[in-house]
Amino acid sequence: MRAILNVRSIYYSIALLFTLTVFANCKGSKTSDNKDYGIKQDKTGQVVSPITDSIKLTELVRNLYKWHTTDTCKCGFKPLKKNQSDTLFTSIDLDENRKEINELKQTGFFTEDFLEDYRKIAVRMDKELRDGTSLWPEGELSTFGDDADAWCNCQDYPVDDYWKIMRLTNIKFNKDEASFKWTWGYSFYYKAKAKKENGNWKISYLEGFDMNAYSWEWWKKNKKTNL
Repeated sequence: MRAILNVRSIYYSIALLFTLTVFANCKGSKTSDNKDYGIKQDKTGQVVSPITDSIKLTELVRNLYKWHTTDTCKCGFKPLKKNQSDTLFTSIDLDENRKEINELKQTGFFTEDFLEDYRKIAVRMDKELRDGTSLWPEGELSTFGDDADAWCNCQDYPVDDYWKIMRLTNIKFNKDEASFKWTWGYSFYYKAKAKKENGNWKISYLEGFDMNAYSWEWWKKNKKTNL
């Protein structure tokens, strides 16, 4: 009788050990899945997935550049002259810049941070043209930079409707912010950042509108060598 009880005890012990092992493996597998797919929860308890957000970011970037190419707003920094006969631009049309910012805001593509930086660039350009530390001859390039389109740091597009082939790479998430590069292939990359506002991704930084991308006070620094 005692032998039978011992056999039963051994059997139940083995069964219990097997059950605990299976349970532990299942739990470990679930944790691994969450890690592999990057599934997390935000402060509100909603599920956040980098895969889903990557898709949303790609859609945002493609819609942004479709708008930039096809919309009537060709936003930039419009220079002004004091007199019609002048050969140098001596200021930036800040009123026009303000209108452009309102147009940019209405698209829903940009954060307030981006719009503030866009204004700062215009104000800095205006200051330097007025005090002569930078130059913009009529019909020529300004000393702020080259003739590349700041929206893409390019002079041309590889194909028509190029936004359809744009993809994102090196995406890095940090809470409600993301940094990445977009490319249309051909070993071409452009840096950008985005931030969530009210649950929606918006562009907060574009490489071509980085304050450090401009040659500030170029004439002041180089005029001696150019006289």
